[in-house]
Amino acid sequence: MDSLDKQPVADALTSAVEIQWSGILRAMVAEEQCGMVVLCNGRIAWAVSDNQTEDLPFFLEQIARVPKDRLREIVNQQNAPGKSKKLGPVLEAAGLITPDIFRECLLAHIRSALASILENPLLVAQTSKAAIAADGGLTFSLGDALGSDEKESAAAIAPTTSSVTEGVSRDCNGEILENLALLSGYMYSFIANISGKLLAFHEAEHAEEQEDSVFTTVADWISISLKTASTLGMGPTQVAFMEGAGQSLLVQATDSERKHFLAVAFNEEGRLGVVKAKIAGMIPTVQTFTEKR
Repeated sequence: MDSLDKQPVADALTSAVEIQWSGILRAMVAEEQCGMVVLCNGRIAWAVSDNQTEDLPFFLEQIARVPKDRLREIVNQQNAPGKSKKLGPVLEAAGLITPDIFRECLLAHIRSALASILENPLLVAQTSKAAIAADGGLTFSLGDALGSDEKESAAAIAPTTSSVTEGVSRDCNGEILENLALLSGYMYSFIANISGKLLAFHEAEHAEEQEDSVFTTVADWISISLKTASTLGMGPTQVAFMEGAGQSLLVQATDSERKHFLAVAFNEEGRLGVVKAKIAGMIPTVQTFTEKR
């Protein structure tokens, strides 16, 4: 059994990327496969989920404007026995798409699949190590596949923090975080920018009220952590974690360009892997939310 097996999918995927693993990572619940991710040397070549609502044909129609009937015809031809299933080159040869646009459509599909997979905290990994032949131009870093920007330097996303919850009520926009309350041990969560400006806040009914200073304190911590990671040569850092005697705090950068992050606090009943997976699944939603602010 591969060492990645039986881990929460989010943890297994992160580990697979770190060790530049190649093979197929299946997302399982009990004995049922709900999705899979194909990796080539730690880069994502393909992903699919049974529950994703937007797939590659959808994006080929919406982004590339490939006519639906023509697309269906080509897909059926490629699925015929003895035919190659490499759709991109066929569409390019037919003059329906360019390589860059196909790559954009493929990335959108993979993001949709991963968001669907990582939204379910019950999924665990079942892996098959294998040599994967993939076009290097059609593989993606985990950051790209999750919609976060790994190319930004840590310094660029870690300005000096300033005080403040200026003009934003702690009660506002909590509905975007309500699903986090289903996590075991959940205490509170919030979305803020790196300067400490609060954009959304939610807390469990049983949780003690948090001081306003928690938001700027966390922002300060993240700023220092990112600068330290850069100094140590660790490269762009997307996640920070702090564990205390009765409470843990996990913080995920959601948009390095706009300098936003999502923080989730949980007690000893919470499981780090499950919280990670839940946060990963929420990133696209949080990005859409922060882009409007």
